[in-house]
Amino acid sequence: MAPQTKPLKKGILSDGRAQYITLHLPDSSELTIINVYAASSFRDKAPLWKRISKADFAADHIILGGDFNHLEEIDTKGKAGGRRMHRREAASWHHLTLQYDLANVWTMDNFRKMTIKVYTFDNGRSSLGSAVSQIDKFLVSQELDSRRGRIEAAPSIRRMSDHSPLVMTIWGRTTTPHTATPYFNTLLLREEESRTALLRAWEGTPPPAETRNGLTG
Repeated sequence: MAPQTKPLKKGILSDGRAQYITLHLPDSSELTIINVYAASSFRDKAPLWKRISKADFAADHIILGGDFNHLEEIDTKGKAGGRRMHRREAASWHHLTLQYDLANVWTMDNFRKMTIKVYTFDNGRSSLGSAVSQIDKFLVSQELDSRRGRIEAAPSIRRMSDHSPLVMTIWGRTTTPHTATPYFNTLLLREEESRTALLRAWEGTPPPAETRNGLTG
């Protein structure tokens, strides 16, 4: 957290399942970060998504991240695992993402994938038949998804969790135009012939005819 970033408010939306913090950023905008740890049952998840929607966060930027315990797309699960979203949960989930205009960072080309690992949950196993899936993720609101960044599923630390740490970086906007750093090849000054050619180029003098024809000496 940058020194200029100040917390405005924080709270618990669902005990043990969802909490949030709203920050005041240096550019005077507000960022709300919501962390979730969803239950396995759709009967518990649907009310959770509704509760986050009812909070009606009005921040300029929203980041929703954590363990969602569901799959939005069939290709985010491995050979033997993953809980696809139940239709009863889908309605409240889609309402939540539309309300805050959220998009999954994993699906964005402007967020560089830093590792080839795409599954964040491996059920504590390493065989090819493991129940692996991508149930941990970050979703960001529209203004943030137009920026560039990177996403990384780090290696699992099995003695701590059967989930891989998920790290997201969002690069801030710059108001200073990029300018190339001037570069001069100092090797040109080491040989007399190179120095002469450089001086002629600097003065706008054409090289000798034999040099233009590819002949030297």
